[in-house]
Amino acid sequence: MKRSILISASILIASTAFAQSDATSDNSLFNFDNTGNVKEITKLGTAPEFPFLRNMSSPRQVYAAIKRNDREHTSGMKRLNNLLMQIGFTNGAKDLQESDITEAMIAPGTEGNMGSRGYRYAYSRLDGDASEFKAWKISSSTGSLYLMAKCGNAFYPKGTVNRTACITAPVKLTTDQQITLPASDQKVTTENKTYVYYERKHHKKHDAAYPIADISDKYPSRPIMISEEKDVDVMPVTYNVNLSTPENTVSVCPDSTLNINANVNVERVASYTGNYPTSGDHKQYKKIKKREYKMVARKMRRIKRKEEKIARRTRTTVDVSTTKA
Repeated sequence: MKRSILISASILIASTAFAQSDATSDNSLFNFDNTGNVKEITKLGTAPEFPFLRNMSSPRQVYAAIKRNDREHTSGMKRLNNLLMQIGFTNGAKDLQESDITEAMIAPGTEGNMGSRGYRYAYSRLDGDASEFKAWKISSSTGSLYLMAKCGNAFYPKGTVNRTACITAPVKLTTDQQITLPASDQKVTTENKTYVYYERKHHKKHDAAYPIADISDKYPSRPIMISEEKDVDVMPVTYNVNLSTPENTVSVCPDSTLNINANVNVERVASYTGNYPTSGDHKQYKKIKKREYKMVARKMRRIKRKEEKIARRTRTTVDVSTTKA
């Protein structure tokens, strides 16, 4: 009777050992048998495979969590060590370095094997918002796998990984430019006036020489303006335009649009280096004979009287300076 009990116990121990060996050598993640319908996954987190890796925010946190659970021999670490050994880490987590873990984004539409609670693997397709499929890529010299950041589930894409996986690329904007907008700033008005005068032969005893600037004659008569033209120029404005982005890196995925948010800064330049036209009057003096001068003076007086008469009757101010002789 005692002999039969020992034989039964030996059979039980052997059976248990065989079951454990079969569990630790499971390679379902890396074998593709998609004879059935593909499982569409649009939301993660409902059935975590490795709960101790959920919602990590950096490769350093992932590395620390794996090392801690490996030291404590927590539930599920034996399964994760098995996956690590199958991609090339001979001693599992003991050979893992922080530099072996990088952030990645799995592009929507990617198909592959996805783990879930109970260490079951199903052929799946990731569909939906790309932000849902952030992952941690663990790579050795011979292979790699992904751990989904939101749930800690293992994922192994089918085919060439580079065909479906996203990469993180640095962002650098160097568009610093100056833009000059013509005719967009302050108006500058220039008046060009023409005067006539004659040289007086008989002058008062105490008249000073050169009484009027820009007239070389010593004793000119009082100048009469016979024409006036106004030129209006608008000054150009120069702006410094530069772009900056709050993000230092972006996720780049095949067959998807790359969106970069950028801030546009426009700053007006304080001074313009071009040639500004100067404001004010530009006067031209023309010397004529005394008889012609008196004729111009009479005509201008008549124009003045007519304008004053029109102004009285219409109660509208008349600008004499716009009248040409």
